[in-house]
Amino acid sequence: MEKYDYIERQYLGFNRFGLIRRIVITIFCFVFYFVSDDAALNRDLFFYLGLFVLVLSAAALLIRHLETTVKDGKLKLVGPTTFKKVELDLKELQAVEIRPYSRFVMNRPMFNLHRKGQLRFYTHGNMCVMFKLKDGQVVKLGTQRPDALKAILEKYIPAQP
Repeated sequence: MEKYDYIERQYLGFNRFGLIRRIVITIFCFVFYFVSDDAALNRDLFFYLGLFVLVLSAAALLIRHLETTVKDGKLKLVGPTTFKKVELDLKELQAVEIRPYSRFVMNRPMFNLHRKGQLRFYTHGNMCVMFKLKDGQVVKLGTQRPDALKAILEKYIPAQP
């Protein structure tokens, strides 16, 4: 078994944006089922659709979206379904800080999004670790354990003379 300095797995089903959307669809289906006085197939169809969305939502809790590992001076991010990999050399770190990920309550999950001069990785949560590399690249990494990740990354920042 491999030994990592830091490892975190984030699952797609916990994302607030998708979770609320699935809950609203399920509630709509069940409300229509109970309110409808139509005894035909349409009424039952909404009941089964509501059950299907519940099962789909439970299955989404098992789908890994982002895996973050730190090992041997490398930050490795493994992405969704295609298992894309982004590897960053931690010897290039200049500064690390913890910030709120966004001012919005619901954010879409993203992997390796280049936007506004930043590289973004996010699945769910409110906080992120934002760090700058020597080449000027800014990386915004959403995490559930920002303090632990920041402590690990700070070990790789060279001491200022």
